[in-house]
Amino acid sequence: MTRARLISCACWLTIATATLTFLGCLSPETRQPHLQAIARWQDQRLAPADSLRTMLDSDDAHVRLAAVRAAGLIGRDDVLPQVVDALQDASLTVRAEAVWALGLMHDAAALPHINKAATDVRPQVREAAVAALAHLENDGSALLIAAEHAEPNTAALAWNGLRNQASRVPSEELRAAIIAGLQRPEADVRWRVLRCAEMLPDSTLVPTIAPFARADEAQIAVHAYRALGRQRGPEALPAILAGFERHEKFRGRDRARVTIAGCRALGTVGAAFFARAQAGDDVRAEEISAALITAAGHANAHVSATALGAMATLVADLPLPAEAAQQESLLPVWRIRMARAAHSHLKKPQAGVRAAALTALGALRGAGAGSDLQLALDDEMSPQVLASGLAAIADHHPLPGLILSAHCRPTFQSAFVEKSGRPINAMVRSAALTGLNDVRLNRPEVADAPFDSNHIEGKLLTATTDPDFVVSTTAAGLLGTLPTDESLLALTIMWDRAGGAGRFEIRRGVLAGISAMLTPAEGDTVAAWQGSEDLRAEARRIFRESFDSTDIRLRNEGRQAALDTGILPDTLIPTAGSLQATLPAVRRDHRQPPVTAAFAAPRIRCVSERGDFYIDLDGDLAPNTCAMFIAMVQDDYFGAMTFHRVVPDFVVQGGDPEGNGWGGPGFTIRSEWSRARYQRAAVGIAHDGKDTGGSQFFVTLSPQPHLNGRYTIFGWVNDGMEIVDRIEVGDTFRLEMAP
Repeated sequence: MTRARLISCACWLTIATATLTFLGCLSPETRQPHLQAIARWQDQRLAPADSLRTMLDSDDAHVRLAAVRAAGLIGRDDVLPQVVDALQDASLTVRAEAVWALGLMHDAAALPHINKAATDVRPQVREAAVAALAHLENDGSALLIAAEHAEPNTAALAWNGLRNQASRVPSEELRAAIIAGLQRPEADVRWRVLRCAEMLPDSTLVPTIAPFARADEAQIAVHAYRALGRQRGPEALPAILAGFERHEKFRGRDRARVTIAGCRALGTVGAAFFARAQAGDDVRAEEISAALITAAGHANAHVSATALGAMATLVADLPLPAEAAQQESLLPVWRIRMARAAHSHLKKPQAGVRAAALTALGALRGAGAGSDLQLALDDEMSPQVLASGLAAIADHHPLPGLILSAHCRPTFQSAFVEKSGRPINAMVRSAALTGLNDVRLNRPEVADAPFDSNHIEGKLLTATTDPDFVVSTTAAGLLGTLPTDESLLALTIMWDRAGGAGRFEIRRGVLAGISAMLTPAEGDTVAAWQGSEDLRAEARRIFRESFDSTDIRLRNEGRQAALDTGILPDTLIPTAGSLQATLPAVRRDHRQPPVTAAFAAPRIRCVSERGDFYIDLDGDLAPNTCAMFIAMVQDDYFGAMTFHRVVPDFVVQGGDPEGNGWGGPGFTIRSEWSRARYQRAAVGIAHDGKDTGGSQFFVTLSPQPHLNGRYTIFGWVNDGMEIVDRIEVGDTFRLEMAP
């Protein structure tokens, strides 16, 4: 991304500054205390209602702008009338921010006002309203109108929103809109229409979508494949295969992107094709397998891993005769060829390719892959590959108990131990526990002594006391499939002992486990298992304590668990609104830098084993996130990390000190959502719900509209995206201040 695009993506901030310069009434010295107070309330996620109303009615446009932004980010629906009044503000910038804030409030009462603003003749207000409609549940009627707007940017934003609201739009209306939208001349609109078509499985759309799989623009071809991959029936398959014939016209990254999308589509549509008992069509089966085998041999590791993953998807639901485990010749030729292709990738240097090859080999050969899977793990050091291999062993190895049990041990020393000599990575141990439980549930015939169900239950109960919260949280969730008094007791003990950085995650795991254990099966009026009354009383206590948690996720998940299980009377279950309204102010962790206003943030260099790339922090969009990141870089927090998640053509993610996707700095930061868009090279904060981000960040590899307004953008990679494109799962990196 060029610096020019950075300026373009934040153009609304430039306009805001210019507009407010003329409309502001207070001097900078007088204004600053007001802005500081609003920033503090926004950080605490709690504002005195009267004081916030005063700020919303301020004579100074800068103060009003900050106040409406804070009202939206905090979610203060009690000041909704004042935010609605701001739609008539003298400043267009304040008006636009007000309508966006109404969308973030998630209050249905705001919907008529947003719908009206979506027809505003002024682009700044209209586009903010259309963007807001993506975040507030609605019937899509205003979005359907905006999708026909002559101004391409308005139409593009409307299609972003329609994808989010697709399930609420009458299917015939949406179908007609998609057909009309694909006739528009603007490529930037058409690919968004195709994204929306993903949400409407309808085989009659295939003829309309099919030509776009052969489009000259990679972005359109990618989303045509994605849309075709979601359509019902085998009609989409010829269109996908026809698209493969034209991949040669693309070069470099574009060719990799269309091949990745095509492979994913082949995996889903091909699976449906074979599941419909048409596997006897050897010609079509050979075409599918040949395309995936060729893609698996691609020099680009992302393409190779995706093709291998598509092979696994293709056969996931196809029965495999038990005799084929011993006699490969009993398999159809196309399956033999894909299995051999997967086997040839087990020793590739790229961890993502090896992980995908293990999954594919297990799916393609079943029990016949057991020895190859086991041998492949003997010398493996990558946690991601080990986790994938253990899942494959749980699903396919004829005697998985010993292998899985060995990887549950926190002090197990062998070739499986990380090179650092530390105990087995928590990701691996969690995968082993999950695998054991899957064997207990899905393959009880291979859970023989000494690795029988009693052994597996014992492993899970022991893991609830594991010092690593990732492992204990995993165990808590899995215990939900073991409805016994002993399991419920273990969960209550976990709840009471939860502490440290992972205390909220442990308690969330406990709630999930109890809910699964006590929720009636669908159609039943009572649970199959009740448990002792003393322990049910403990479960009720846990639910009620969750309602008072300082973590909104625990509050909401506890409420849902109480509703699902039915063990609390309705009068003792708060509403979602009351849980939000009684949430205490957030306490800022002492390790965080002070609350800050917008500032000119510096550049950060990421030194990776693939090369260096640079992140230009955006202190206007997300000042507090940028300030935290700078402080952590200066503290050498990011001195030795790995990219633990790489999803081809989506994101590259790192920043977890544990390297398993669960870790962080020990505190959470507030979300700083904005109307900036997730184009290629945007840098965002990963989270598990609003205000739960930490040190984990990601870089988008392509435009991702569904992330807009849902994840904080705090920077852009303006130099070195070709390096980011080459990053693979497990790659090491460090962050430092750029000179």
